[in-house]
Amino acid sequence: MKRRSLILIFSLLIILVLPVSAFPAEKVPATREYFENLDKESRLETIVADLGNYYIEGSGILYFCWPLDDGSRAKTVFDSKGRIVMIYITGENGSERIYKREYQKSGSESDRSEGSESPDIEVAVREMGQAIGEQIPASGRMLYPYFELFDITGDGCADLFTCVTWGSGMVRTDLVVYDPIEKALYILDGYNYDYTIDRVEENRIVIAMEGPHGYNDPVLKTYGTVSLEDGKLIFVPDSEEH
Repeated sequence: MKRRSLILIFSLLIILVLPVSAFPAEKVPATREYFENLDKESRLETIVADLGNYYIEGSGILYFCWPLDDGSRAKTVFDSKGRIVMIYITGENGSERIYKREYQKSGSESDRSEGSESPDIEVAVREMGQAIGEQIPASGRMLYPYFELFDITGDGCADLFTCVTWGSGMVRTDLVVYDPIEKALYILDGYNYDYTIDRVEENRIVIAMEGPHGYNDPVLKTYGTVSLEDGKLIFVPDSEEH
């Protein structure tokens, strides 16, 4: 329970300071050109090392943000390995996307391309945040500022995977999946178990299940994957625990 209490306190603090939370001083002026020159090999840790200063903004989904020298902001979303999913510049004239990872057939991706008939990832991220807000209680809710793309529905279009930590008393981390074609949200909630994204392999997404928490039983970490059965997410453990 001590661990749960600490998570809850941390979650509440994150929510309270989202709009103004500042990090180490800026190393070099952040410019639009810097973000325009980033590519799919760029990582969150590299950007932080170059620019230093950023804060996290909450708007249904969490974004990493950098203030730019012209008064606008670069709002970014990364996957769990720190790779760029989306960057767009916001200012007085609204927002302008300068980078997105396109939806493609499962297992492939293209960057900086326009005109795809596949769902727009910026729209899908926003819709996912709205659906999470409608289905998961706001108590202690903290959305993770990263996503993974993996086609669990088998429709040829990648679905969005992320995690949400929430709860009062029994705090847990749920796995959340959004299908942008059917606009459906699926949640894997283990109550006293946490589900987090470990990595994406060629033919599966690897999920870690940790628990149980809050009892005298030993806490174990089991790796596996998830499947969608009868409209519900099911955790499928590997044959061996790691």
